[in-house]
Amino acid sequence: MSSIWEMTSAALTGLGVSMAAGAYLMATPGGNLPDQYITYQLVDMSPLQHADNEETLRDELVQVTVRSRSGLAGLPDVIGAMTAAGFMFSNGRELEYDPEGRHFGIAFDFDYVRDLGS
Repeated sequence: MSSIWEMTSAALTGLGVSMAAGAYLMATPGGNLPDQYITYQLVDMSPLQHADNEETLRDELVQVTVRSRSGLAGLPDVIGAMTAAGFMFSNGRELEYDPEGRHFGIAFDFDYVRDLGS
């Protein structure tokens, strides 16, 4: 069974945008960030169902953030990529402008309900 991080990475890889789990940091001093990048993280992992003291159904909430120096128009289709991979779009919100990196940002939340019983 793939982890939620592997599933998210696989869903977003086809978008052709630099991405990382958690935070995007370059190895170079000063952290030269790309003009556009994606980060993702697990926000919540909640059991939905148990049987015989074993978790059988789980809801995993993943946040995917897109940052872009050119604004929020013309961003990659994160919602389309994630829903095509079986995630359910939950909500989204614009993030504060990052003056240090000069990036605009938007965050999307996606639920993935995993059947652990099989």
